[in-house]
Amino acid sequence: MNIHPLRSRDHEDAARVAITWLAERHRKGWRSAFEELLDQWRPEGPEDGWQLDEDGMTMVSINAGEWLIARGAIHARGGLREINGYLLGREGPYLTPGQRDWIAQLRARPLRLYRVTDVRPGEGLTLLDEFDPQAEPQHVREISGSRTAHPGMLMGARIMQVEAGAGADAHCELSGAIYPFAKSGEAPVLARVGRVLAGAAELQFHDENRRDLVEMEIARAWLDQWFEPAPMPQIHDASTGEPILLVTDHYRVHDAAALAASLAAQADVDGNPEQGWNRMTQGADGARRSLTSINPGRQAGRIEVFHRTQRLADAGRVWFETLAGATVKHLTREITDPAGHLARTGSPDAARAPGSGESAAAVGAQGLPPEVMAQAIEQVIHRHYAHWADETIPALGGLTPRQAITTPAGLERVKGLLREYEEGERRQSAAQGRTAVSYQFLWDALGIFR
Repeated sequence: MNIHPLRSRDHEDAARVAITWLAERHRKGWRSAFEELLDQWRPEGPEDGWQLDEDGMTMVSINAGEWLIARGAIHARGGLREINGYLLGREGPYLTPGQRDWIAQLRARPLRLYRVTDVRPGEGLTLLDEFDPQAEPQHVREISGSRTAHPGMLMGARIMQVEAGAGADAHCELSGAIYPFAKSGEAPVLARVGRVLAGAAELQFHDENRRDLVEMEIARAWLDQWFEPAPMPQIHDASTGEPILLVTDHYRVHDAAALAASLAAQADVDGNPEQGWNRMTQGADGARRSLTSINPGRQAGRIEVFHRTQRLADAGRVWFETLAGATVKHLTREITDPAGHLARTGSPDAARAPGSGESAAAVGAQGLPPEVMAQAIEQVIHRHYAHWADETIPALGGLTPRQAITTPAGLERVKGLLREYEEGERRQSAAQGRTAVSYQFLWDALGIFR
């Protein structure tokens, strides 16, 4: 069958018209095909049923409906029929020329994994084929998806071609069904699809068989995300590398004036009795950071001495009590494990929602003092990325950014990584109430432009 690019907007509602016709004319067969597909996508099935919210079930319905139009079969008129061919045959529904072409393209265009490298909100996306390093960047018009996608997101999608018409230029669009992956879901789907491709090459599978296996793994891995427990982020202090443990020592103050005088006499302590004090230190990178925070207590005549790790708390308590002497009396120590805090207060549904784009560092910021996460971000940017331009990166196929930018596809992948870093920093800094750190130095190091 020859597939022609669609005329702009002539294809609208093709999937809806097809599904409505199938559901009305072959209600039992359509329901059976739908249920059988979900069994294939989730063969073992959740023991307590499909515990998805309304948005989740809507996404599953959209993706499953389009899948059946593209690849499915249905029992109709006494036999098993390929749905795509049935819709386009003499017995199928009335479809405009554009709708017919759209249905035909759904069959012809493969579902593949793409990496989002650029987002133009309300306009479109730039995508790169995750398993074809030499593939040219694909610029697609996508209004709704561009409002929720972000640079760095991995998604399964079909890219459709739409030719010029009705005042619009020729362009590409997404078919409608998308399979977004959260960061925690990327490694499993990449591994599963990689194994399928390797096995298909070894056994010399026909292109269509390989395509079908790849598409099934994408769908299964996408659906698995909804039922996997959200992994708890590993939270470490950026300056010491130690696990973050929020330790607060509570004291009764016997002589507030004498304590304030002792603290004011320390060259490394800043602050005052009203707002509290901070004992500061200068790191190897020249940045000043807080070692100990001394804050007014929740009750009159009390103070709270805060540290972000167990080691800092133990050393800080010795320092503070030696300095304060008889002006204070220790009452109790309060310890909060951030991982346990997240487990009690975090939203499991939000944490595992595919495509949320929330990094482990951003998740970890919930419930933590802003200065703690600010130090972690600063540490990452000033140390981890110091030689980034000349370090090999798995996302670039083992190339360094400087090597990758020598090809159009590689250049777009590098830009996508930088946009992903910047978007992550924008979200984290907004959540933490601090100024975002600029990544312009990485663009400048490579001599590339946005």
